Amino acid sequence: MNSFSDVVYLPERRIKPRIRCDCPARIQGHDENGKKFEEDGRAINLSRSGLYILLNREITNGMDLSIRLALPTGYLDLGTSKLALEGKVVRGELRSETVFGIAVEFQNYRFV
Repeated sequence: MNSFSDVVYLPERRIKPRIRCDCPARIQGHDENGKKFEEDGRAINLSRSGLYILLNREITNGMDLSIRLALPTGYLDLGTSKLALEGKVVRGELRSETVFGIAVEFQNYRFV
């Protein structure tokens, strides 16, 4: 996966800010031709109702996705917790030449 270090962060515009994070994510969905895809990305912020992910693939607004997110536990001995979620892309934007960002609204989630 390409480096996301050249991505510019925008100022916060939300009433309830999201929590910044840096968590690996695996995104699955179907492209506009119905072909299944799987892409690795990084979640850079998270809230109660959604998350923002950087990846190397353009994703269409309105697309339904399945995402597995590795969350740090805070304890080195425990490793990570994983969050499996279903969501809908509510916004997509080109962040650099090779990095695309998507805002995903949660429809369902559970810890695995």
